[in-house]
Amino acid sequence: MNYINNIYKKSNLFLIFFIFFLILQGFDHSFGWGLNQMIPKVYFTTFGKIDEGWSETIWDENGLIENIQVVVLFIAISVLVKFYFKLKYLKENLNLKYFIIFEIICLSYFLLEEISWGQQIFNFKTFDLFLHSDSFLYNKQGETNLHNISNLFNELPRSLVLIWCTMPIILIKKLTYSDNYFLKIIIPSKKLYIVSIIILIFFIPDFFISKLNLIDYSNLHIIENGVFVKFNLNTLFLISISTNFLRLSELQEFLYCYYFLWHSIYLKNLFIKNNIVKKVN
Repeated sequence: MNYINNIYKKSNLFLIFFIFFLILQGFDHSFGWGLNQMIPKVYFTTFGKIDEGWSETIWDENGLIENIQVVVLFIAISVLVKFYFKLKYLKENLNLKYFIIFEIICLSYFLLEEISWGQQIFNFKTFDLFLHSDSFLYNKQGETNLHNISNLFNELPRSLVLIWCTMPIILIKKLTYSDNYFLKIIIPSKKLYIVSIIILIFFIPDFFISKLNLIDYSNLHIIENGVFVKFNLNTLFLISISTNFLRLSELQEFLYCYYFLWHSIYLKNLFIKNNIVKKVN
């Protein structure tokens, strides 16, 4: 277990540095050009351009973040499949087997949605059923997937995943004292709370700022005589703390994938390496 924990610690450090890079790059890409004009002696260099927005290379379809998500999900599913076949011929632990099958199905669905069921790899044409605006399966982005059809297929699964990935925080006290078998299946290591905290850091500010409708993006630029003068600092501050200068939904999905990867690794390690394999009535 110490070996796994050491890798987890290093992985988390890399994750934090990677997110820090994304924040710096995203902030500069969106606001660097303006801050360079406002305070050139302080913000003396920038890679940002006046068109703002996020970097397509990093955040768009088939971009860096989405490709990393696909790889991370594939590894997580592979860990679970390997784990399942180690348990396959044992008559006991049916609940654990059922849970693993359930998680494999859910993560496979997540993965297939990310690659639009192979469309992004094989570049096949979107089925007409997803293209007609009067169709129940009309896809807003013209892709072969479900999460761009309606909130039922997007927001509901995202909410359930958020709850799942933040459970270590919710149940942290119970995890400390409990030896419950089912709790171990759901949260195989209380160390997962670290990822849960990172997820909430990028969820809570945006959630409240969006729900309270605090940001008016039309006020961001102060224009005089048709020329940009400066940013509205209040609006810039709110956008910054909500991290909405990133493609936040993609970042959150990436963190969910990272959580599932380590959930899979800890689950396998806990029940195989520590021989917690027993019959549950």
